[in-house]
Amino acid sequence: MKTRAALRLILALSLLAPLLLSASAAEANINSLSVHRRTCSQATAFVNYDGFSGGTAPYYIAFTVDLNDNGIFGEVGEPTLFAEVSGNGSPLVIGRRLTFRNQREGSFIAVTAYEVDSEGFFVGGPLEPVRYSCTNRPALNATASNTGIAPRIAVVARVFVNRVEVYSAPSATSTLVGGLGLGQQVDVLGRNARNDWVQIRFNGGTGWIMWQTQARLSGAFAQLPIVE
Repeated sequence: MKTRAALRLILALSLLAPLLLSASAAEANINSLSVHRRTCSQATAFVNYDGFSGGTAPYYIAFTVDLNDNGIFGEVGEPTLFAEVSGNGSPLVIGRRLTFRNQREGSFIAVTAYEVDSEGFFVGGPLEPVRYSCTNRPALNATASNTGIAPRIAVVARVFVNRVEVYSAPSATSTLVGGLGLGQQVDVLGRNARNDWVQIRFNGGTGWIMWQTQARLSGAFAQLPIVE
């Protein structure tokens, strides 16, 4: 009887082990950010991805930069590159080369990475950034996270129609304050409770656009603050 009980316990543990390991791995998600070849206009970054993702598929690992040293990553003019991952349990090393406008030699540039799901929620990260003082001659040694800060991630709207009207409030009956053209990008500051309008930085102030059929949002847009 004791032998049978022991066998049943071993079988139960063998069935539970993969689930426990999966839960642990899902919490780890992405880690070990490092920046390799880097200059005043490029940076090549890598992360380890454990192969597990939560949320709603598909999933995207994003690499982005802070060029003005304000602690906010991925604002307009600061590129963000995405790598789609499947979340099928296969660990990967994922990298992207970020290219940006040339910075003055000696400027500080910081790089971070994070993961979002298809609904715009953070799945992993953002990771502690790598910050470096740039030189025009490429630096090739790998540099790991070194800032000790929690980065803030910007959300950017990119217009994909010919024109988007910008209003003073999240309503087409409010004052029309201007417009955005095809391909134009703006920083997003918040959203309304219905999530069909977003507040943007516009002409030195703020404005509102109805975004869902007129612009694409990048970043963790589902976690924008409700400001109206």
